[in-house]
Formats: sequence, C-alpha cells, structure tokens
Amino acid sequence: MADPPGGRSLAAALEEAGCSASASEAALAAVLQPFGAPSEAALAAVLGMAARTSEGKLSGDTAGLGPGGLKSAAIGDGASTWNVAVLVAGLQAANPRLDWQRVAAALDCPGFAVPDAGALKLLMAAWARAAGGEPFPLPALVGSLWSNAAGQLSFLRQATAAPPELFSWAHAARRQEPLEGLHAGKLPVGTPNQAWLCLDLYDALARLADSGHAPAVRQVLELPLKQCPEVLLLGMATVQPGWGPLQQEVLEPLAVTYVASHPNSGVVLQRLWPLNRDLLLRAMAALYQKDASNIARVLDVCQELKGLTVVLDAAAAPFCLELAALAARREYLNLEKWLSDQFTAKGSGFMQSAVAFLDSKLRNEQPALQTAATAIGPLPGIAGGGRISLSESTLEVFLRVLAANAGLLPSDTLQLFKMVQAAAVQAHPQLAGVAGDSSTLEAFAPDIEEEANAYFQRVYAGEITVEALVEVLKGFKNSTLGREHEVFACMVHNLFDEYRFFPKYPDKELHTTALLFGQLIHHSLVSSISLGIALRYVLEALRTPGGHQSKMARFGATALKQFAGDLAQWPQYCQHLAQVPGLKEAEPELYKSLEVALATIAANGAAATAAAESAAAAKAAADAAPLAPRSREGNAAGFPTSMPSSGPSNPNMLFSTINAETLEMSAQDVSFPVPEDKTIDRVHFIINNITSMNIEQKVKELKSYVAQEYWPWFANYLVVKRAAQEPNFHNTYVLLVDKWGERKMRDTLVSTTVHYIKVMLRSSKLKSITSERTLLKNLGAWLGKLTLANNRPVLQKHLDVKATILEAYEQGKMLAVLSFVRMLLEPAMDSRVFRPPNPWVMAILALLVEVYNLDNIKTGLKFEVELLFKSMNMQLQDVAPSNLLAGRRRESLDNIDFQAQRPTSQGGMAAGPGAAAPVGTPSKAEPAAAAAAAAEGKPAPPAPGPMIDPNIIANLHNYIIINPQLAIVGERLQLKRLVPMAVDRAIVEIISPVVDRSVTIACMTTQELVLKDHALEPDADALRKSAHLMVTGLAQSLALVTAKEPLRIAVANNLRALLSNQLDANTLEQVVAMLVADNLDLCCQVIEKAAGERAQREIDERLQGAYAARVRAKAAGQPFADTALLGGRFPGALPEALRPRPGQLTPQQQRVYEDFARIPRTAAAAQQSAGQPRPAGGLGQGEGGEAGVPPAGVPPGAGLPGPGPAGPGGEVDQQAAAAAASAAGLAPPQPQPDLRSRFISWLQRMDLAIAKDPQAPLASLSDGSEVKVLVSEIAAIPTNEATALEVAKNIFAKVYQGTSSRLHVTAYCASLEVLKETAVRRLPVELTAWFAQLPEEGKFHKDVGEALLRGGLLYLPDLDLYLAKVLAGPRYQLAAEFALHLVQQCCIVDPVVAAPDLAHTLDVLAKLATRVSGGNAVLQLVEEARRISLLRAGKQVPAAAPPPLPEGPKDPPQLVETIMKLFDRWARLLEEAPQEKVHAPFVQELQQAGFLKGDDMTERFLRIMIQLAVQHCLRSEAAAAANLPPGAPRPTALSFIAIDAAVRLFVCLITQHGGGPALLTKVLGILATVLQRDADERGGAFNGRPYFRLCIGFLAELSPADPATDEVGLQYLQAMAAFLYATRALKAPAFAFPWLQLASDRRLMPRLLGAPAHRGWGAYLQLILVQLRFLEPFLRNAELTDAVRLLYKGTLRVLLLLLHDFPEFLCEFHFHLCDVIPPSCIQMRNLVLSAFPRAMRLPDPFTPNLKVDLLPEIAAPPHFVPAPEQLLPAPLRAEVDAFLGGAGPPGFLLGLRSRLALSPADALACGTRYNAPLVNALAFYLGIRAVEAAPPKPGTSPAMATLHMEVLQHLLRDLDTEGRYLLINALANHLRFPNAHTHYFSCAILFLFTEAGSELIQEQITRVLLERLIVNRPHPWGLLITFIELIKNPRYSFWSHAFTRVAPEIERLFESVARSCMGPQVAAAAAGGAPGAGGKDEVPQAAAPALA
Repeated sequence: MADPPGGRSLAAALEEAGCSASASEAALAAVLQPFGAPSEAALAAVLGMAARTSEGKLSGDTAGLGPGGLKSAAIGDGASTWNVAVLVAGLQAANPRLDWQRVAAALDCPGFAVPDAGALKLLMAAWARAAGGEPFPLPALVGSLWSNAAGQLSFLRQATAAPPELFSWAHAARRQEPLEGLHAGKLPVGTPNQAWLCLDLYDALARLADSGHAPAVRQVLELPLKQCPEVLLLGMATVQPGWGPLQQEVLEPLAVTYVASHPNSGVVLQRLWPLNRDLLLRAMAALYQKDASNIARVLDVCQELKGLTVVLDAAAAPFCLELAALAARREYLNLEKWLSDQFTAKGSGFMQSAVAFLDSKLRNEQPALQTAATAIGPLPGIAGGGRISLSESTLEVFLRVLAANAGLLPSDTLQLFKMVQAAAVQAHPQLAGVAGDSSTLEAFAPDIEEEANAYFQRVYAGEITVEALVEVLKGFKNSTLGREHEVFACMVHNLFDEYRFFPKYPDKELHTTALLFGQLIHHSLVSSISLGIALRYVLEALRTPGGHQSKMARFGATALKQFAGDLAQWPQYCQHLAQVPGLKEAEPELYKSLEVALATIAANGAAATAAAESAAAAKAAADAAPLAPRSREGNAAGFPTSMPSSGPSNPNMLFSTINAETLEMSAQDVSFPVPEDKTIDRVHFIINNITSMNIEQKVKELKSYVAQEYWPWFANYLVVKRAAQEPNFHNTYVLLVDKWGERKMRDTLVSTTVHYIKVMLRSSKLKSITSERTLLKNLGAWLGKLTLANNRPVLQKHLDVKATILEAYEQGKMLAVLSFVRMLLEPAMDSRVFRPPNPWVMAILALLVEVYNLDNIKTGLKFEVELLFKSMNMQLQDVAPSNLLAGRRRESLDNIDFQAQRPTSQGGMAAGPGAAAPVGTPSKAEPAAAAAAAAEGKPAPPAPGPMIDPNIIANLHNYIIINPQLAIVGERLQLKRLVPMAVDRAIVEIISPVVDRSVTIACMTTQELVLKDHALEPDADALRKSAHLMVTGLAQSLALVTAKEPLRIAVANNLRALLSNQLDANTLEQVVAMLVADNLDLCCQVIEKAAGERAQREIDERLQGAYAARVRAKAAGQPFADTALLGGRFPGALPEALRPRPGQLTPQQQRVYEDFARIPRTAAAAQQSAGQPRPAGGLGQGEGGEAGVPPAGVPPGAGLPGPGPAGPGGEVDQQAAAAAASAAGLAPPQPQPDLRSRFISWLQRMDLAIAKDPQAPLASLSDGSEVKVLVSEIAAIPTNEATALEVAKNIFAKVYQGTSSRLHVTAYCASLEVLKETAVRRLPVELTAWFAQLPEEGKFHKDVGEALLRGGLLYLPDLDLYLAKVLAGPRYQLAAEFALHLVQQCCIVDPVVAAPDLAHTLDVLAKLATRVSGGNAVLQLVEEARRISLLRAGKQVPAAAPPPLPEGPKDPPQLVETIMKLFDRWARLLEEAPQEKVHAPFVQELQQAGFLKGDDMTERFLRIMIQLAVQHCLRSEAAAAANLPPGAPRPTALSFIAIDAAVRLFVCLITQHGGGPALLTKVLGILATVLQRDADERGGAFNGRPYFRLCIGFLAELSPADPATDEVGLQYLQAMAAFLYATRALKAPAFAFPWLQLASDRRLMPRLLGAPAHRGWGAYLQLILVQLRFLEPFLRNAELTDAVRLLYKGTLRVLLLLLHDFPEFLCEFHFHLCDVIPPSCIQMRNLVLSAFPRAMRLPDPFTPNLKVDLLPEIAAPPHFVPAPEQLLPAPLRAEVDAFLGGAGPPGFLLGLRSRLALSPADALACGTRYNAPLVNALAFYLGIRAVEAAPPKPGTSPAMATLHMEVLQHLLRDLDTEGRYLLINALANHLRFPNAHTHYFSCAILFLFTEAGSELIQEQITRVLLERLIVNRPHPWGLLITFIELIKNPRYSFWSHAFTRVAPEIERLFESVARSCMGPQVAAAAAGGAPGAGGKDEVPQAAAPALA
C-alpha cells in the first residue's frame, strides 16, 4: 500500500472522516483513494476502529436478524453508526485479493477493543459479509497471547457472553465432551454458544491471568461461574501448569464445592478424576482443612472414584491418616498393613506425623488428658472444626504398628509416643495389653538418665540451688551439643513423669520441686506440649480436694508464684484460675497478681489473643474431668463402634429406633474370653437367620462354634445386642435357650441380664431419654420370659424388685421402672408357680397399688399399673395397698413422676419452690420446675407422659361399635364385654413399638426442617407451633401406616380366642370380620392420638435449646439468627426462594406446615374414639388442647358418619358416655354437633327422595323437585373450604354405595358439582386422587365414572395418566372395560370429552387391541373417538381404514337351507362311494346352481359350508352331553364327519375341477374370517378344534411330497402359511395352541422350508415372528400363567427343531428373531444364536491356545437379512453414513440418545424407555459398515480406533443403565459361529471392556456375557470364545475387578464358570490364584446344567 499523505493510517483517516464516510460507496471510495490497496493489517485496524467507536451506539440483540443472519443483516445507518455493508464492500473493492484469515490474525493491533455487545455485532457482521458466512477463526482469538492483551480480553469478554447467532464456538478444534446428566436442567454444553467447551479458550485465559491480567480474567469467568460452573471446572482443570493467582481464587474453591455435597458432584468428579487428579486431591485436602468432619465425604468420593489407594499415597500425612482411619473403620482398608507399608516406605518422618496425629485425636477427645495430648494448639495440617473420633480398634492398630517400629523414632518423638501410649491406656484401659509398659520404649540412653538423675539428687540434697539448676537447664537448652540437649529433654521428661508420685513426696522435696516447676515455666524452658502439661499440672494441683492446706494445693500455689507475673500471656488460663474455689482467701497476694493479669488482659484484649499457642495450652490444662472409656469396633463383646458424645445424646444421631449407647458402653468393661473374629461373624450370621422353623439346626451350629469358655461372651452379645433391642424376637431367643438345654447357659444369661438391668437402673439418662426406658423395659420382658415364664425365680439377692420400686420412687424414676416391672411380671401368667396368688407377686402388686393411690401421680404411671392388673385378670380393688412409701422422701426437683403444682383457689402455689415433701406421706405438692426453667428463659420442660390417657382404655366400651345385625347374638355372646377386651389387648400389644418408631422418625425429620425454615425466626411460639403441626401430622400418619394391618390381625385373633368356644367356624369368621371392620378405625385413632401427643412432647424436648435461645435474644432486644445452622450445608445449598429470610414465615410458607395437619389418612378421625370429641362449631375448629392447631385431615367417609339408624345394641347411652368422658377429663360427647347433624339430616332426606323413583333421570325432574332442591342445599352446609372437602369426601364415598340406582349416582354427583362451583374449585383434582386410591374391584363402575366425567368432576390429565398406567399393567381387564365405556359414551355417543384429553389412554388401548380378542372392535372405537374429536374441532378427518372383518349382507334363509341340503347330499355321496374323487355330477349341480362362478355367491357358499360344518361338529358335543346322566363328566370327543366332508368337497373342487391354489386361498381366507369372528363372539367359550381339523385335512390332502418338483403343492403350502398369519395369536388368542401345532406340522414346516431357492423362508419367518411378538409382553413382565408357560415351551421346541433341521434358517434371520425376543429370554436367544451352517465344522472353543484370528472362516462375512440399507430409518441412516464418512453434523452424537428413546406412552406400553429394535439395528449397522470398511484377513484383528467404535463408545458412556444393557445385548447378539461379524463384535466387546473407563460399564458387559453362559445349553460359539478371552487374557485384568469379589456367591459363580470354560488348572492360573480357583468344583445350581 502506498504511504498515505501526512503519514496517517487508513484507520485514522476513516475515524477522522467519521461514520458518514460509510454512507455510500462513493463517499468511502473518496477516503480510500489516497491509500491504494489496503493490506490485511490496515483492514484489521479499520475493523478495530469501527468496533471501538461504536461503543454504546449499537445493540447486541440478535432478535431482528433475518434468515440470512449476520451475513445479510443491515448493521449501521452510515450517519451515526458505521454502515457495515458499505464498509466491507468498499474495502473488498479496494483490494479484491484480501486474505480474511490473515485479517483476523491481524486484529492484534494497538487500539483494538470490543467495548460492548453492539461492537461485537458490528465486527461479526463485517466478518460474515467478507468471509462468506464462514465462522470466525478461533485460533486468531485464542491461539496465542496477543500483544494487545486488553483488546484480546475485551474481545473474549463479549464473545463468550454472546448468543450463538452472533458468535459461536461450536466449531472449535479442541473441545471437551459435553457434560451429560446434569441436574437442575443445566445444559451439557454450558452456555448456548458452547464457548466453555473450547479448550483453547481456557489456555488463552490462563496465559492472560499469568501475565498480570488476573482481575480482568476473573470478570470473564463470572458468567460461567453462574451459568455452568461444572463445565467451567472441567475446562479449567485441563490447563497445565495452572492459573496463577486464579488457582486459589476460582479453581480450587470450585473443585471443593463439588467434592462437598452437590447435586452434580457425581457427574463432575467422574470426569475430573482422570483429567486432573492433583486438583481433586488439593480440593479434598482443602475440604478436610475446612472441617475435619468432612473426611467422611472425602472417603465417599474416593470410593465412588475407586481411588482410595491413590489418594492415600498422594495426600499429606495428617489428611491421609485421618482418611485411612475412617476407611479402616468402614472396612475399606487393611489399616495395619497400610501403616506398616507406609512406615517402611516413608520412614521416621511419616511415623512422627502418625504420633502427632494420635496426640491430636486424644487431645480432641479429652482436653484434660495428663499427657502430651494437652498441646498448646493444633498441629500443622490437622484440621479443626468437627472431628471424627478414633474407634478403639483403630487406635489399637496405630499403637501396635508404631510400637513395632519404635526403633525408627527420634528420641523426642519417642518421648511423645510414650505419653500418647499412656494417654491411650488412660482413655481406654482395654489397650493396656497393646501399649504395654512404656518404660520398655527407652527414650534415653542409660548414661543420659544417670546424668539427669544426678542433677535432681544434687538439688534435693541442697548441693545446688533451684536457680542454679535452672541456669544449667538454660545452658543445656541453648547448647549446640546433642548430648546436652538429650540431658535437658530427659530432665524435663522425668520431672513430668514423677508428677503422679508428688503427693508422696516429703514437704521439703515437694517445695523444691514446686520451685523448679514454676521456674521452668517462668524462664520459658518448656513450650508447646511440655508447656501445656506443666500449666495443667499446676492448675490440677490447685483444684485438689481438701482445701488449700493440702500438700498438692501448696505445691500448686508455690509453683504458680514463680510465674505469676507471666499470667497475662494466657487469658483463658487466668479465667480458670479465678474459678478455683478458696484461692482468694488462701493466697491473697497470689490472687492480687491474678487480678492484675486479668486487668491487663481486659485492657489489651487484642494482644491477649496473639499468644495463641499458650492460650490453647492453658485451655487444654484447664479441664480436669476424668476421661471416660471409649468403645471400639469389633471389641471383645463383638459390638460395632458406638462413640459416646461429650454431652447429652443428640436425638438426630439415631440410626435405629433404640439408642443402646449406655448398654454398649457398659459392655466394654466386661472381661471374658472372646472367640476369633471369624467365629464371631459366624455367630452373628446364625442369629440373624434363626427362626422358630430352623431353630434345631441353628442351635446345633451355635453349639459347635461357641465352646463353653465363650458362653459369657455369647450371653453378653445375646442380651445387649439382641434381647435389649429386639423385643419382637424374645420368644425365639427363649426357645433358643430351651433348645440349648444347658442349665449353666441359662444361668449365665440370667446373671448377664440382671447385670445390665442394674446398669440401666443406674443410668442418669433414664429420666430424660426415651430409648433408655425402652431398653430397660425390653430387658424386663426378656428376664421375665427367661425366668418366671419357665417357673424359675428372680432371686432377691440378684434383683430386689420391691427395693427397686422404692428407690425409683425416691429418685423420680418410676416412669421407667414401673414399665420394667410390668414387663417383668406379665410372663408370670404363663407360669404355674408365679401367677397370682403367689406371695412374692402379690407383695409387688400391693406396692404398685400404693403407688397408684398417690396424689398427683402422672396418669402414665397409673396406666402401667392398670395394664399389669389387666394382663393378670385382676382388679385394683382386689389387692390391698402396702404401706412401704410412708416416711420416704422423694426428689423434689426434676421429678417427672408427679404432676406439676396447681395454683390454689387464692391464686398462689400450694407450696413454695423450695418446699420439701413432708415426711410420712407422699406430698401432694411438687416444686415448680417449670417456674425455675422459665426464670432462666427456658420453656418448661415437658414431662414424658403415657402413651395414651388410660381413662380412654378404661372407657373403651363407650366407643365400641356393635353392628345392629349382630344384635340377636350380641347379648348371648356378651359382645359389649368381650369386644372392648379384644380391642384393649390389641392396642396395648401394638401401641408401644409403633409409637416409638413413628415418633422417633417424625421428630428427627421435623427438627431438621423447622430449624432450617425458622433459622431467622425470633418468636419461640411460632417455632413451637410449626413444629407441633408438622410432627403431629407425620407421627400420626406413620403410626397409622405401621399399625393398621397389625391392629386388624391382633383384634381378629383376640376376638377368635374369646369367641371360639361359642360359635362354629363359619359363623365365627363372619362375626369377627364385621366386628373388626366396625372397630378398626377406633383402634387406629387411639394409636394416632397417642403418637401425636407423644411427638409433641418429644419435639419440645429436642427443641428446648432453640426455644431458650429465642427467649434470650428477645429479652436482650437483639435480632435472632441461628448462626450454627446458617453456616452449615443448609441453607447455602438451597435455591434462593427456599432460603430463610429475617422475620416470620410468609403465609405461603406457614401454609406448608398447616397442611401437615390435613394429611389425608385412611382411618377415621372421629374424636370420640380417641377420647377427644370435636367441640361444636364446625369440623375445621382446632382441638381444645392446642389453640390454633387444626385437627388431622379426615379422609373419605371418616369425619362425617353416614346416616343409618342404630339398631339394638348399637346405641350408646348418652349419659353414660358423658360420664365416661368426664372421667377421662374430656368434654362430654355432643350427640348432634351442628355441622354433622345438618349433613346427616341432608343425607337422610336425599336417600328418602331418591328411594321414591331410583331410576328416574335427574334431568327429567322439575326444578322444584325434592332431589334438585336438596342438591342446591348442599352448598349451605360447609362453612369453609376444609369442611367442604370433608363433606365432598363423604359424598364421593356415598356415590359408590348405591350404584344400582341411576338417580342415586347422578344426584350425588350433581351435589359434588355444586360444591365445586361454590366452595372448592380444586375439587376435581382431589376427586381424581381419591378415585385412584379406591380399591380396584370397586372403583371401575361405568355409570359412576360416566357421571363424574360428565359433571367435570375428574381432572382429565391425571385421570388420563392413571388409566394409561393401569392399562399397561398386568391387571388391566376392569380398567379396559371402564375406559372403553367412557370413550364410547363421553367421546362418541354424547361427546363431553375430546380424544386429546385422553390421549395416553387411547394410545394404550390401541396397543392393547393388538393382543386381545375382539381387538378390531377396540381399534374401531379408538379411531371413531379420534375422528369425532377432529370433527368437533373443525379439522379435516383422514380417511378411515376399512374394517378388517366386514360383516357383509345377511344370508337369506332359503339360501342357507339350500346349501344345507346340498351338504347333506354330499355327505351321503361320500358314504356311498368313499374312494371316488371326481364326483362330476354333484359338482355340475353346484355349477348349475350358480355356486361356483367365482363371484360373491361362491364366497357365500364356501362360508356357509364352513359354518355348517363347524356348527355340526360343536353340536355333536352338546348332544352327547345332553344324553349323559347328571354328574357324569362331559365328553371330549367331537364328531368330525361334517368337517371331513367339507374338506373332501373343497379338495375335490381344488384338485379335480380347476380350482387350484386360487380356490384354496379363497377358502382359507374365508375360514380365517369365520374363525376370527367366532373367537371374538364366543370369547372364553371358543373351541378351535373344528378349525384345526379343517386345516389338518387340507394339509393331509394337499401338502406336496417334494416341493422342489411340485410347484402347485408349494403354492398350497404358501396359502396355508398366509392363513396362519391371518389367524395368528395376536388376532385370535383362543386359537393359539392349534395354531402352534399347525405351524410345526411335519406336512408344513419341513416342506415349506425345504422349497427350492428358500422360497418358503420368508413366509415361515413371519409366522415365527408373530408368535414371538404375541409372547413378548408376557415374557417381558414375567406373567407366565400355566397356559402361557405351555405355549412358551412349545415355541421353544419349534425353535429347537429349526436349530436341528434348518440351522441356516436361524443363521440368516437371527437379527429379526433376536429383535422380538425379550431380553429376559436368554435361553431362547442362545438357541437362535447357536445355529451354524451344516456344512461348517465348528472349531472347539476349549482348544488350548486357539488362535481365532487364524481361522479361515473369520475372513468371510455371513449371510444375513435384512440388507444394511433397510436396517435404519432413512434420515438416521444418512446421518450415520455422513458421520462415518467424516462429515456428519456437529451434534450428531449428542442427539443420538434422545433418538433412541421412546415417548412416555410408548414406553408405558413397551415396558422400556428405549426403542430396542432401533438400538439393535444401529449396533448391527455399525458392525456391518466397519467390516465393509476394513475387510478382515486371517491373522489380523479388526481396527478399533475408528468412527464406528467412537459411536459405540459414546453411546456406552451416554446411555443410562437400561439403555447400556440393551446396547451391550445388541452387540452380543452377533457372537455366533465363526465369521467376520462374530470376530468384529467379539473384538469390539473386549475393546469396550478395556476402554470403558468405569468399572460399572465393565460389570455390565460381564453381566450380559455371564447371564448367557449360566443358562442351559446350547451356548453360541462366539460367546464362549469372547468370555474365555476376557477371563484368560491378562490384558483385561478381569480377576482384579471388584465386582468379581463383591460377594462369596458371586465369586464362586465366576470361578465355576471359569473352571467349566477352561478347566480347573487353566482357570486357577487365569484367576491369578483367586480363592477357590482350581479347587473343588462347586458349580452353582444355576450354572451346572449350562456348563456340565
């Protein structure tokens, strides 16, 4: 280009001229003319100038682009903005030879910038016009680092955020794979423009960040961080070496997010692990550093990635040690071996880390530990936060391995290890044997010890002063000589080691030691661990009991005075010193120094925290609490780990209903011999599987494993782990003891049980924790069954029951103890000795009566006493109370056995808060514990009450319902007395475990949710209200679900037991059924109420701290926020809409909790049965006990009892009921509450009005008729939506109670319509849900369904999906009739519903029609419904297909009579001349009559002849049956005379009179029509034998002897095949068995298949396919009735016959056959695939060292059908071919999965989400094309690195488990006889196994191969070859995969298959010494037949 005038550049000239220069080409040419032909660099500068100067002038919106996109878009006007079209055209005209690729590269020029989206739009529009639509070259943008980095960043910022129409990254050369399977609807490609799949973009951004532009790069990353963080993380992880400053700012925190819990963690981490392991390792370590409790999540991730070993090898010591400890605890790792290997490989450095790790763990468990565990602060690399404690077994392994390698430890670390050993033994005394004597670990040489001791002797002898010794120690510490360092360390160690003996020192020596102790601290001669120990010892000495005159207290004071001036360094230590009692009085000067230190700390608060090390040591030294023993995994008792918490048990940590922590902790202290681990495991297994049926065998096994020396261990295990926690199995365990037959074993069990009962009685948690009381109660029941029930006493010297009760009275533990006593004594009723009036039992009962009579005692305790007396069939008044409680004091504080004090009439309290109970009699007053709690700002602690109010049980007779029909027998049977007794027993039996379980689960769930939702809620009452609403609904629902069936069974059993002697068996069952049905709801409501009340109490206990925190915040006037919760996983992981906000919940949020009270349950919620009738005023009113808490929702028919007069015995005396309710503390039941009475009255009037004319149409009634008036009145009954719903539920139930009356159905449905319009707009949704919940046998009533649908009372989308689901299931018959009725009446006859509204239902009906009789009528109905819907919508109706079976005109009677006479004459002719074949005169007569002209008359003649023959045959059976005497069996023989005559006539016409194949085809076509219509009309009464006889006759007469020479005979066979196709089982299921016999007949199958040129193969293939299609739904759903099973076996035999006689047929059509065989029919598929040409000699697959690739057959492709072009749909085939050719569409692979999937309706009908035939076809097509592309040659293996394999690999990764299984099956379907396809697919499967990248895929490949091998023979040759290669070739490392060892059974199965395939020796070698390989052949039963 010529130099421009004045030295200006072209870009500068254009910028100076302004946008007007682009107004026209002429104006632009004038500016360009002085510059000549512009270069690429000049042009790039111009584009940059245009973009830069367009800032803010253009919009980046692409909505207005036309069809041509940017290329044709009009950008700029040439006035205020640059006209892109003119600018580009002018520049191209100035230099037509411009290279636009070089222009793009030249954009890296000074001044270039893309300031906004409008500038990018201008730039890309220019590029599109100039480059002809080619995409912008990405290498120019991201291929290198620009010199103009700011310009590059601006371009990248706009390009990455642009829509794909503006700037697309889809053509990037280096891309990461899309991330499929993301949750929350995230795109697999990240952003729509696919920018963040481009790997070059990440490289460019990383270089920019590293060159000083990190803040700008951070801005570019903001968009993907919000939209696609998963894709961003994987892309950033590909960059090596890193991202500079953004590594820690963006990448690593992002990785940590996905290592922590995240919905997309699984998808992301599986991709990230092979991509960048270092990043993932750093993220794991960071997560651990953030909070040590995250190590559990890290371990889960390691297991998911199968990378635990890699992480352990690569991670830093503290982190990997924590991870290894947890992995060992979960049995993922052999910790002992791993530690030994690590110590050997990494030496002393790693061992020091291990010692420090143990030190940290022990310090965390017990800060007051008297060892090095009192270190000042956390060790480097050890995380803070929540910690996971070491189990005892893990600690034992660490100590054992460290002790074995102690010789490698440096002296200082060895000293620390000795301290750790001592600490471990102190914490876990059981480890004393492992730790041994710490003196054996000699830390110092003898001469060092001698010198150190010499210094101490000199100072104690007075030879040197303490100050002099301190100076010596200073010199030693600062010395450069190693020996002096060792002497110093030895002196400090010995001084600390002697601390335990200080109390025995003489006063003088102790004083000297105190001076030395204090001087060491003062002169900083000890630090870190040693400093912590020294400070702690001083503090502990000062706290010594006995006052400050004790020896150790003086020691502490003397030592403290030495460093009193240094106390300000340790603020926390000072605070602990200030709390030492008596220090101020005993040491005023010292205390003054302490106050000065505290003042200094207060004045310099910030400075006080600087010495973090010392502060931590002071804190560690401050706590002197004793260390509780810890439990361990696999301890002597064989218990799993149960780690104790440092505070009260957290109810959220329950993993079972019972928390047995107290028992299991106590079990650690018991000493007895313990068997080997394998014996323990075996015993556990036996106990897990023991039942009353196999107990004899199991006891023998147990006795063989548990020798007598181990009986104490076994008793410990059985009591603690079984009897205490599994009350339902007590009888089994007692039976076990009985069968054991050893008195010593029983005595051992009794003593063990008594020991743990005493442990539980001493437990401090007994009063507060429900699970503790449950354990004690279970132990009582176990002891009673073990002793009293077996006539054995509970000795007083072992357990004094009365003394236990008295002690419980004094300590406030009666709530637990009385339950224990009841469970202990109840088994006495089964004893001959201990049942009342046994004196011992009666004495205990007398004491219990005294307890019962106490004032203010909780009703729960009275309930326990009542239950005990009831179980013993006694009354309380029968036993005189004892007088043992008089004079005994009971606890006044925190006594949960007595009611709180009631205010007196004057408003005061009956006794003051501190009043003690008077001596002599139990006090009626109780201190106000609630008042004390309120004074502290806490809510009153709710006392655990009884399960239910005992008065309800006592007054059950007032609520029991006796059906009026039983009135006559009721009096005689005393039902009013016996039924309450049966109900009472059932409730008592069921209630405890049900309520325990339900309340525990409900409380755990409620606590988590309400605390999350109310994290910012300041009002404690609001929190309590929400918690009560939710927990009540959940607990009651859970209790109902759990209890209903057990209650039904229990009540029925109790009634049978009570009535069995009074009624015969049939009558008894009827009476029991009626009584159970009437009273089951009552039982359920009692359980519900008990669960709800108990749940409210327990949730208040759990939330007590949360309530108190809110009260305190409110009192302090501070806003409340639960910081602990807000900092956790929630609510950070929640969407914004669900996160808690300050203040109270919104009404919508509160509605969620209120809806819990409306959970619909199936038991009635009638409050009388639960002892709490609803108050008058409406159903929606809250219960009286809790203001604002609505009652639980009432399901249909529950809340409002239907009308009906109460018969004799059914009425309840109102006064008695009122009195009973008053006694129970309840309002008396209202006989007619307002709403209920009005609704019952309405129901009664409606029933009376309907009864006048039950069948009258509602529409015909006048508006003033009584029924219509009542219908309109229903709107006035409910008062709100809730009560309207209850009314609607009852009306809906009422509809189904009178379905025989048309007016009943329509009137009640009309009432529901009124409710829908006036009160509940969402009623159709509710009604549809209720409809779906009804039992199937009653819900599908056609008239009711039609009435509901016509009234708009069913929600059509839900109804459509529900009907489709039921129709697709196995029990579809009732639903099909119901749906067809609705379609006919509501879509066709009187349309109110359109076909699209029932689209899914119609689709499934159409599919169903193809496999049921009468299917043609169903298809016509469906098509008619669709046609009418189109007509109503005003659309054109497509031409309907003709019906398959036209009826035709009716036959004139004269014609039928004429043909009947002719038929009769023909039969006589046959009798007269049976050998005659021509019968010319008779045929001539037929011709003259016009019956053989070939027109319609001929068809009528043939049809009538067939019908007459069939009728004659069937009537012969009826006639024979009519002549038989009554009771004789029906005859099975038919008369086939007419059938045979018809066959002879037809054959005569065909063979002798020119009819030929055409006439046979016509006859068989008519026969098929008659057969189908007969099958449809007769249904189950259809008899196919006449038709079978006709067909057999044709085959016998017309089948050719040799079809190769008989062309006409072959046509006959083809006509018969066409007949069989027309009458296939899909069309006529009733003919299925005769059809199968015909298809396999020797006169058809072999002759048709033996025809020349395979002319009969196609016809016979269709017969086999239609038979398999008919069987497919049954086989897929495993619905094999006897008939279907028989038909399946027959089909299997046909295939076996083909395999034997016509294997080439199966070889050629294997693809078609496998297409229709379900995946579950493995043997059938094997049978097809095992076929091989008869001319082939099949190589033995078990030949050693067989070289498959050298076989000559491998080079030859097999014959197959169909042709490759017919396999796939044309569009898909074109895309596949284009992809295989290298020019496929970019998104081909991404969209492939969706193209293989079925629509939801098709998936419902087919039973799979994928198009299995299409999957099979695609796999076959790819294999065919791969073999064609590289024809095989002997000695070579097919290439695998091809595009064909890329498609298969992508599908294998992309599909889910179901799709992947179908794909692998499709590949395995071609493992057949030796040929090119078998070789390719075998190599392909092995290649996919190798390159799977996931053990899940490898396991699935193995499963497909293995399941084909373990069925019965035959097995395809290719399958055997492939599997042998897989398990034998070390390249595939088959035996190293975890799934081969996942369980012993699986392991043995693999070994058996391997031995059977390869022989024992070869299998053992291939398995690499796998356990059992080569040993005894233990082939599983499933595999034995297959591999024998």
